[in-house]
Amino acid sequence: MRTPIGITRDGAVAELTAAVRAARQASQERRLRALLAVAKGEHVPRVAKTMSVAERAVRNWVHRYNHGGLDGLRDGRGGRECRLSAEQLGQVRARLLAPPRPEDGVCSLRGVDLRRILEQEFNTRYARSSVYYFLHHTLGLSYLTPRPLHVKTDLAVQETYKKTSRKRWVKSRKSTPPNASKSGSRTKAASGNKAR
Repeated sequence: MRTPIGITRDGAVAELTAAVRAARQASQERRLRALLAVAKGEHVPRVAKTMSVAERAVRNWVHRYNHGGLDGLRDGRGGRECRLSAEQLGQVRARLLAPPRPEDGVCSLRGVDLRRILEQEFNTRYARSSVYYFLHHTLGLSYLTPRPLHVKTDLAVQETYKKTSRKRWVKSRKSTPPNASKSGSRTKAASGNKAR
């Protein structure tokens, strides 16, 4: 039988409760909730079963928290560093926030266009899936944009048209009773027979 382990830090319940409320990532919140349960007296195997995680993972979280506090729980995985400098990132961001250039040949930039811009203007190659990650996580931009407007669109003319145009739809004068409604078209009695 394993030796029962617990939280040994003073004020752990209050600290973990506040950390759970402030957690922004689901994985971090799960760790904090598991530790909070252990700090309140639950046994590690029961917490692991309740949270659907490995018992060894909960034990590791307890040891990391006891040793380093909340800082000890952070993921040590840093990932790959960005290939562009801070100045280049600013240039890419400005380029994407500005309207597309005539040489882009489109009215709204897409992922393939961003790949081309990064390769031609910044001498950096990204995979298609990495471009969207780069756009969202590195630049803080969304790849969802409203439908683009044509260059020759005149919003004032559109508003005038909406106000002065006659409405085309006509409200139905009588409603059809539900039992009298029919769908489809009438067919002749012999139309279903085919010559063989």
